[in-house]
Amino acid sequence: MTAKINERSFLSFLILSVITFGIYPIVYWHKISKDVEILCEGDGKKTMKYVFIWLLNFVTFGIAGIVWRAKLAQRLKENAARYDIKISESAALVVVYELLIILVGPFIARYVIVKNFNALAVAFNEYNGLTDAEDDVFADAE
Repeated sequence: MTAKINERSFLSFLILSVITFGIYPIVYWHKISKDVEILCEGDGKKTMKYVFIWLLNFVTFGIAGIVWRAKLAQRLKENAARYDIKISESAALVVVYELLIILVGPFIARYVIVKNFNALAVAFNEYNGLTDAEDDVFADAE
């Protein structure tokens, strides 16, 4: 049986990143990369483990992380159609955010990835009948 994929909070990511002095992002992206493997299973691709990328960042001055996030964004975009979702943000846009928008760009790039991940997670859970009864109650109230 397929397990439910939890949505991720970007605000919690930011807060816990500061509180843990940068250690939480390793856990956060590791969990997302594992879940992306489940979301995109069968597409013939693999998402490289984030711990390895985190270590490579020191040698490549952060370029490995940018490439990893761009590939992650592209993989989410390519697999969105299987869940009837349209994702407009591409890998190129993530790279532009990472490199060209001073100070806030990397945050925007990460937000885009998390937003798209959450959209796929919700669709995946609905497709596989993994929504909670409580979720359905709140959905009816809206």
